[in-house]
Amino acid sequence: MLAVRLYGPRRLRVERVSVPEPPGGWVLVRTVAVGVCGTDKSMYTGGYRLRKTPLIPGHEAVGVVVSAPPEYRGLVGRLVVPEINLVKPGDLWREPCRSMYTHCPGRRVLGIDYDGAMAEYFAVPGHVLHPVSGLEPLKAVFVEPLAAVLRAFTLYPPRPGAYAAVIGSGNLALLAAQVMERVYRLRVTVFARRGSPKARVLESMGLRVRWVDELAEVVASETPWGMGYEVVFEATGSSEGLKLAVEAAAPMATVHVKSTHGGGGWLDTTRAVVKELRIVGSRCGTWREFEAAIELLRGRVVEPVVTHRVRGLENALEAFEKALERGSFKVVLETGYEPSSMPGVP
Repeated sequence: MLAVRLYGPRRLRVERVSVPEPPGGWVLVRTVAVGVCGTDKSMYTGGYRLRKTPLIPGHEAVGVVVSAPPEYRGLVGRLVVPEINLVKPGDLWREPCRSMYTHCPGRRVLGIDYDGAMAEYFAVPGHVLHPVSGLEPLKAVFVEPLAAVLRAFTLYPPRPGAYAAVIGSGNLALLAAQVMERVYRLRVTVFARRGSPKARVLESMGLRVRWVDELAEVVASETPWGMGYEVVFEATGSSEGLKLAVEAAAPMATVHVKSTHGGGGWLDTTRAVVKELRIVGSRCGTWREFEAAIELLRGRVVEPVVTHRVRGLENALEAFEKALERGSFKVVLETGYEPSSMPGVP
């Protein structure tokens, strides 16, 4: 099969490799489409160190199940999206995997330290798959990032009507702003650099955008008493993001940190202590957030944006380079496989 393999910073090759052989309890999925996410870009540019070399990246995936063990036979032929935490079925019955399986010590992470979906086929445990009937593949690739956004609010749900700031204008910022406004009814302001083409898209979707010359100019003049925002969602993809979020936060606010740029960061810890802030890191969604994300996308409560469609795994380099362009929200790499046909495994 064809697979995209990353060997190091900007060292990406499309090569022929063997089709994965799923172990017991695992299924084989034929990839239909996969999104290029911020972590993929960081691994490609070298900001995020590879945990496996070479690595087949890709975890914002959608595909069709082509083979499965008897207990998952009902999934064969169905369009599905995978969670990214791959836990052995036996580990799910013991602690700490039982109570927080996304942090199971034995887990592997799809497209991070275990070969991902930028290939014709990928293999995952059957229990991590979510059927997405009723969703077109181009929308289904957003289930994973939307679940990651929802995870932040599962951990600390916001108070309805609170003043909220989103710092950044990329894909996570777009999804988060919609969730905060349309699900939790927050008063949302998105801060973006003046002239940002992505922020113009957010504005065209009815979201309130505050233009600044530099993100460091985040201000809170429209909040009560000018004290800052009660909820701050940091999605800058930058090491400066947390510092800016702390500055924008009101006393006793919740700051959600989402950037995984692979580097360190800096913040004024004294200011965070004096403000009595709750700083929350959150990563990928669990089963609950994946199911909620599917319903929000089906119901068009959240509308994602695809800026580029690149067809054919052999054009993966083009997909990664387009994803790095300033105006790109989401680049989707399509394998060319049509779910309506069911070819056998070569």
